[in-house]
Amino acid sequence: MFKLLQTLQKIMLGGNNTSQNIDRQIGKATIEITKNTVQFDSDVYQFRNVTGFGVCPVPTFKVPLSWIWFSFIFGLWRTMNSSLSSDEKTGAMLTIGFAILSWAFNKLWPPKYGLKLYLNSGSPLPIFITRDVPGLKKVVSVLYNFMESHEEGHYTVYSTDRSIQIKGSVGGAVTAGDIGGSSSSNVGGNVSRND
Repeated sequence: MFKLLQTLQKIMLGGNNTSQNIDRQIGKATIEITKNTVQFDSDVYQFRNVTGFGVCPVPTFKVPLSWIWFSFIFGLWRTMNSSLSSDEKTGAMLTIGFAILSWAFNKLWPPKYGLKLYLNSGSPLPIFITRDVPGLKKVVSVLYNFMESHEEGHYTVYSTDRSIQIKGSVGGAVTAGDIGGSSSSNVGGNVSRND
């Protein structure tokens, strides 16, 4: 069913379908991120080839407005035709009902968003789909801070349709030896120097 909706979505959205313009939508995934690699499913990318992470809207299938208007007007016209039998008028009423339900589907279906992984390789960009926008913003913020830091670390992002979570920590390597004082560290990787 998901593949059918994706195919219909590509047809309805049209556009230029080069590999750079097709996003690879991933519904449920576990993403492992270190300073060297980003890994999900069977794909592994070098972290230096990741140019960014972002929150992006995911286009979802909508019944075209022209179909809704055509169905409604056609059903209304057929219902007002007095020479129709009761079965034909029932069919016309069902056409109007289809138009109303299609409009409701378009308005009430919740929007989806995703964690988009931007790559400089030109391959299709993976989008990890979810409806958890506050969780997405938190994940992007944590990953931004990780990209900006020079510390080693390991993060795991768990993405499902309803939620997205990030777990992990940043830590640094501690060098032992004579550094002109005492050295101490904690799990977070902070190094302090006492003279």
